[in-house]
Amino acid sequence: MSDPDKELSDLVSALRHADSEDEEAVLGRDRLASLLLHHAPQVLDDVLKLARRDNRMRRCLSAARYYSGLSAATCDKIDAVLRAPFPAAARPKVRSRKR
Repeated sequence: MSDPDKELSDLVSALRHADSEDEEAVLGRDRLASLLLHHAPQVLDDVLKLARRDNRMRRCLSAARYYSGLSAATCDKIDAVLRAPFPAAARPKVRSRKR
């Protein structure tokens, strides 16, 4: 039996070394989809937390979501994260210089 936390850690490491968005999507369709299908209750919250702050995990999760056959409740949780704007996409506020 595999350790889901170790699998998630290995996936995060592989994502850091991915050279393109295509590689991130492949990791999502393959490794993350399998991890979520077999261990969603144990790892889903951690995956969602990572996806909220890491755009690589967000792309990986997006690919996994559509190729995994997950339950409707799990898909609803994933969709809520994927529909929310990514925080880094927000433009920085311009500070006025008052003297």
